[in-house]
Amino acid sequence: MRMSKADVIDRLTSDKLIAMVRADTAQEIRTLARALAAGGIRNWEIPMICPAIPDFLAEVSADFPEFQFGLSTVVDTETARRGILAGAQFISTPALRPEVILLCRRYQVPVICGVHSAAEMDAALIAGADALKLYPSETRFGPTHMRETRAALPDELLFPVGGVTPTNVHHFFEAGADAAFVSSCLRDPTESKLPPPSSISDAAAALVKALTVQSSVSA
Repeated sequence: MRMSKADVIDRLTSDKLIAMVRADTAQEIRTLARALAAGGIRNWEIPMICPAIPDFLAEVSADFPEFQFGLSTVVDTETARRGILAGAQFISTPALRPEVILLCRRYQVPVICGVHSAAEMDAALIAGADALKLYPSETRFGPTHMRETRAALPDELLFPVGGVTPTNVHHFFEAGADAAFVSSCLRDPTESKLPPPSSISDAAAALVKALTVQSSVSA
């Protein structure tokens, strides 16, 4: 059963961590979803590394009712539609794609728009993006960029991506992040061979623990 748009967004912001790691087959999606869940991460944005990813997701999504899948690097409406029908609960674009945003709004599916500059942020919000995937800027990186963007956009959903690790993840949230994408610390993007599932689980658990510890200290 598809969650409401509001519930999907609430889940992303309450869980705080969104995995963004590649999977090359339906079986890899199953393996990685189990590994991520074992480590405490229940949201996964699967990159569109090949046209068959929505087909793989369609085979798997119903088997993980407690897991929230999204589709990443979506650049056209047909891919977005295929992903939504396959079970993706949210769609992410690498840059401004007004036509993809419009389709997602028609389906009542959250869309996260990748942005680099202030102009792109404004354009994405005007087009109707539900959240901004905040890439590092040319002159700013990490929590500093997050903090500056939050000051400029106090009321928008901001999800930073790039360089988030167990060591610094709490800094991104202290700087105002609503959720964060985690990638290379879970799976090396340069390695084609799937790592042992236990290493994925351990890396996910380290991220969750880092946030939990920081939350306890802040409280």
